[in-house]
Amino acid sequence: MRPTVYTTGAGNHTTRPPVLTAYIRAWGGGGAGGGVTGSGSSNGGASGGQLSVLSDTVVGNTAYAYAVGAAATGSTTATVNGNDTTWRSTVCVAKGGIGVASNAGVGTAGNAGAAGSATGGVGDTVTAGGNGGTAPAATNSGGGGGGGGGNASGATGGTATSPGGNGANGISAGGPGGAGTAFGGGGGGAYANNNTDRAGGNGAAGGLIIAELDQRDLLCLGCG
Repeated sequence: MRPTVYTTGAGNHTTRPPVLTAYIRAWGGGGAGGGVTGSGSSNGGASGGQLSVLSDTVVGNTAYAYAVGAAATGSTTATVNGNDTTWRSTVCVAKGGIGVASNAGVGTAGNAGAAGSATGGVGDTVTAGGNGGTAPAATNSGGGGGGGGGNASGATGGTATSPGGNGANGISAGGPGGAGTAFGGGGGGAYANNNTDRAGGNGAAGGLIIAELDQRDLLCLGCG
């Protein structure tokens, strides 16, 4: 089997002849952490993107559509969910992670970290992205969940199983939240230590890995 890795964009993947089966692993993009508009406040981290795994019967030398979920840009005021990664549009779907609403409070720890979910994913198996962490204090934001699993714990970002991406750690110095790591790590929450609005951390882009099995591979199973 010869894996092909897509880390960005959308297009068509042409199978090599005479492929019989394509093994798909898809990570949705991570959600963006929660922004802050209230002074002396922090916010929670986003969940990581789903991991969807599928064994798909395909035809060799045929183009099949794919799309990799783009990174989610954090906002000071908006809830920004991660973007979906798809194979053949609806045949395999890994949903993006869940973002966190903005915190406009003064001197508060803001909203809870976003919970990962397997809802809406399509595949033989669908694994929820890791949960985002709730800010442990008004002065320390929550971490993001890992891509395809790995829960954050307070300010500590979730650790994903490679090649899934880790969630960002929370921050204790004023600024925007940290960015998740590809594939699919969730962004961390922001911390505003003054009257400057701070954006939540970016959710990482998703990813797609395609491994193709053809008749020659089947004939050689058990060889050597």
